[in-house]
Amino acid sequence: MPYNSIATRATPGGGPLIPEEYQREIVQSIVEKSAALQLFRHIKMKRAQQRIPVLASFPLAYWVGGASLDARDIGLKQTTSVTWDNVYINAEEIAVIVPIAKNLLDDLDYDFWTEIKPRVTEAFGIALDEAIFFGVNAPATFPTSIVASAAAAGNEILAGASTVDYLDDINNAMATVEADGFDINGFWARKQVRAKLRGLRDTTKGLLYYPESAPTASPSVGSLYGEKIIFSNAGLSGFAAGATNSSMIGGDWDQGMLAIRDDISMQMFDTGVISDAGGLTVYNLLQQDMVALRVTARFGFAVPNPITKMQPTKASRYPFFHLKQKASTGGEG
Repeated sequence: MPYNSIATRATPGGGPLIPEEYQREIVQSIVEKSAALQLFRHIKMKRAQQRIPVLASFPLAYWVGGASLDARDIGLKQTTSVTWDNVYINAEEIAVIVPIAKNLLDDLDYDFWTEIKPRVTEAFGIALDEAIFFGVNAPATFPTSIVASAAAAGNEILAGASTVDYLDDINNAMATVEADGFDINGFWARKQVRAKLRGLRDTTKGLLYYPESAPTASPSVGSLYGEKIIFSNAGLSGFAAGATNSSMIGGDWDQGMLAIRDDISMQMFDTGVISDAGGLTVYNLLQQDMVALRVTARFGFAVPNPITKMQPTKASRYPFFHLKQKASTGGEG
């Protein structure tokens, strides 16, 4: 798991209201809700900004003396150079506040915080995935979204463009990443793609796609071309039906770096004012006899996109593809 410890900051009158074991469970279960946290490799950040050296050019080797027989024993060995670029990851804060009336808590016949825990973790996962993959409400320090970057590099395919079937669309999209020198090791798709894959048949009505059959397998995780595929159940805007939206994203997930700061905190407040973006008071916890749970975390993200032998031009190289929905139906083709 990416989290080793959680610092619970002191809050007047509020610290004892939520048990410590709930705090650990909430942070750990984010992994189950966020595709970014499941698929990208994690790095630890000790500061708000971290610099990553990225290989920008390869060294060149030379035959001593070239093609000349006379020069092979006295030929000059040539020099070469290696250059590096810098990629910066900046930690940005993500937060959610859950207010509730004390009287309502007293009247409930179940543990409210246990019930609300999945909704809190889901809110974190949705915000993170929307920003990284689709650029929705992304912090200014985040790189261009996965979808936009894949399109800019020429790694975007329209579902239904193939005259064969949807699997061929996926294969063609995979080929764009492989042509850039990266290997596909996973997929992330809208939930409707599951039905599309299940419905594919050969000329004798045989299945072309076999979902995971193990009884312990997650219904949202399967295998495609021997690699893991995750189906989104979060209702993300980028996966909504529409000609400009996404059907599937795939690529070399080791090339994405999700940075996680350790100053994650969970605090319970029984006094204070909650305001909207315009500064207007929404709740006054003291006067309205309410409590509020505030959960915060800090994440950073980057795709270093190092040079490869297959594609030395950075603008034409990217380790992910984007499979767009078919324009005529807003579906998978």
